[in-house]
Amino acid sequence: MNRQFYSPFRTLLACSLLMLPILPGFAQTKKKLDSLFETLHRQGVFNGCVLIAEEGRPVYKKAFGYANFETKQLLHEGSVFELASVAKQFTAMAIMQLQDRGKLSYQDDIGQYFPSLHYPGVTIDNLLRHTSGIPEFLPWDETRVDVTRINYNKDILDAMVKSKLPALFKPGEMLAYSNTNYVLLALIVEKISGMPFADYLDKNIFRPLNMTDSRVYARRAASKVLDNYALGHVYSPAAGRFVINDSVKANRYQYYFDGVAGPYGISSNTEDLLKWDHALYTGRLIRESRQQLAYVPGRLNNGSVAAFAGLAYGYGWLILPPDETTGRRYMHSGGYPGYMTIIARYPEKKKTIIILTNIYNVVSLYQLCGATENILFDKPFSMPTPTPFMKSVALSPAQLKTIEGVYTLAPGFKFTITTELNQAYAQLTGQPKVEIYPSSENEFFYTVVTARLRFEKDSAGVAKKLTLFQNGKEMEARRD
Repeated sequence: MNRQFYSPFRTLLACSLLMLPILPGFAQTKKKLDSLFETLHRQGVFNGCVLIAEEGRPVYKKAFGYANFETKQLLHEGSVFELASVAKQFTAMAIMQLQDRGKLSYQDDIGQYFPSLHYPGVTIDNLLRHTSGIPEFLPWDETRVDVTRINYNKDILDAMVKSKLPALFKPGEMLAYSNTNYVLLALIVEKISGMPFADYLDKNIFRPLNMTDSRVYARRAASKVLDNYALGHVYSPAAGRFVINDSVKANRYQYYFDGVAGPYGISSNTEDLLKWDHALYTGRLIRESRQQLAYVPGRLNNGSVAAFAGLAYGYGWLILPPDETTGRRYMHSGGYPGYMTIIARYPEKKKTIIILTNIYNVVSLYQLCGATENILFDKPFSMPTPTPFMKSVALSPAQLKTIEGVYTLAPGFKFTITTELNQAYAQLTGQPKVEIYPSSENEFFYTVVTARLRFEKDSAGVAKKLTLFQNGKEMEARRD
């Protein structure tokens, strides 16, 4: 597709650079990092802030692009981003502090804190490691919560009690990443401390570390947007440009779940996250020996390592396999419409990578962090492959109607295809309804994930089958 709408990136290359001391031998590394991030920025697929530190000192620190694409307000080194799932490490630290002070045990049954919630045998440790079996709340719609207002953690708990959703599996049987776990952890922090979750983090983590730009922040519920806030953006195939994430109907859950904090809902910047990184080396928040438990892989009931996407999960951190060059590696990423974030730590080498972006799903964050890591450790690196910018074509309401229906993908998993006005939507069992865009009369693509659907029609022009293309795989679903 023609990417002329990205011409401001080519002419502006809107980045700011703090004058930093160049460590001996780092000049070539900086050159490679510039090549990586500036190339992606010119392609229109990187917009955000980067901070790379060695021995606790920033050695590379830049901001690329816009905090607000509409007003052309530029990002700067102090710009504040929604951290998405990077927030989980702060929630885990709050729990670890309370355990260190003798206020709770990791083996406490959560029924002790939520008597009306019936998930027998689930412990705080299960919540921290995502081995509880408690279902994800983000796909919920008006059938479970009031979507006309902003919901908070207590609303999620009330809906869980009311709906009595069954567990996906027995505690400790497997690992299934669920943001609901960290909602419950934040509520436990409140119950034990007697303080709102936001106040607890401010008093016990942010203020002690002088993280002055970090806070629990619900933009849609707040009285005003922060002056240095980076608004989240998503690519709109219809408009052919990035738009504010709220303007996309599929992201409406960001409005009614905006008050949730614990799994996400924390805003910060690269400078504050470096202070956080430094504190994790020094034991300022918790005894260092106790803190190491965050980096110990959990074990399932059968003795195997509790892993997520092949990576072991600790307390709010993914534990990557070490290698001879990097030593031990801990990281966590975050992805939420409008934002992609990552922090990666290499404690034996005293190196840290922090990347915060306010555009979504246009380049693999793992590829980007991997390339950055390879540069930092003087390894060959590959440029991340950008997600193609697709342009939708116009179809009539009658053409869209031909794909409507329910398609069975596998036992218990169905695709529901609906249309409203001139927009098509797809919803897989247990997931939110999201927009799909036509690239032709029979092919549609997603923007929230890299995937597409192909419909096969009968002689009457009505779709009888769809094929999902994702991650190099093809899966067929037939109309019921």
